[in-house]
Amino acid sequence: MSLVTFAYAGVPVTIFHFGPGALLKALVPRWISLTAFVISQVVIDLESGYHLLRQEWPIHRHLHSLVLAGVAGLLSGTLVFLAAQIAKPRRFAVSRSEVGILPAHVGGLIGGVSHSVLDSFMHFDLVPFWPFSNNNSLLDTLSMGALHILCVASGLVGVAVLAIRWFLSTASQKSP
Repeated sequence: MSLVTFAYAGVPVTIFHFGPGALLKALVPRWISLTAFVISQVVIDLESGYHLLRQEWPIHRHLHSLVLAGVAGLLSGTLVFLAAQIAKPRRFAVSRSEVGILPAHVGGLIGGVSHSVLDSFMHFDLVPFWPFSNNNSLLDTLSMGALHILCVASGLVGVAVLAIRWFLSTASQKSP
């Protein structure tokens, strides 16, 4: 497979999915675990990576459906929560909003579902409404360029807001 073919085959570019997660974390920091959101993105794209490496078609299979992506997200949230329980986050500077049971599961679920939705706009082999439908009515309703700009812009805004919040919280802790 040539590099050009590989690039157009839908190589998982998971990092684009992180942008909306950063924005959500900035908007509702106590309710969303960015860690679980990010892990859910990676878990779902392991399916695509596996099929790409094996040169199997379709690349985006059932794990990219809304139903199974949501399940994968919830399992990612469970993983984050349980790992935190084992690691005893009280020893580390880990926010409860990253590893608590509710934020971990909300972050994972939103991460999984948003992954399916975002990929549905650009991948014709994806069936987001499986097992109820084998059609992708979201395909091409948003251009790939607009989708990438949306993801990058939301990530930049989210990171900026999170950085400002962190700066303000550390500055207020230093004040007498």
